[in-house]
Amino acid sequence: MRRIWIILALVFLTISTGLQSCKEQPTIEEKKLIKIYADMVFMQDTSSLSQQIIKEKVLKKFSVSEKDYSNIIKSYNDDPERWQKFFDSMIVYIERIKPKPKKVDVKSLPEQSVSEDK
Repeated sequence: MRRIWIILALVFLTISTGLQSCKEQPTIEEKKLIKIYADMVFMQDTSSLSQQIIKEKVLKKFSVSEKDYSNIIKSYNDDPERWQKFFDSMIVYIERIKPKPKKVDVKSLPEQSVSEDK
């Protein structure tokens, strides 16, 4: 009888630990987090709004709660190597979305007068 209680207690602990670890998993995918973070950085560079207002606006745009955002940032803070991979991915994302420089079209350039030196 005692063994049954011990087994039940172990099963209960295993299940409760498993459920608790599921709750602690980040709820924001990395691709979405990259877009959120990039938007925040762009807005900070181009806006005079406070960081808190920027964060609220961007999180609202992506339908992310502040609690979920804080939890994912905390999970990244617990693993510095994860931040490194994140920023590497963010650089690739920013390079991909930044506007490409326009190629100069010779046909659209104004004609220049060329003076012949004699």
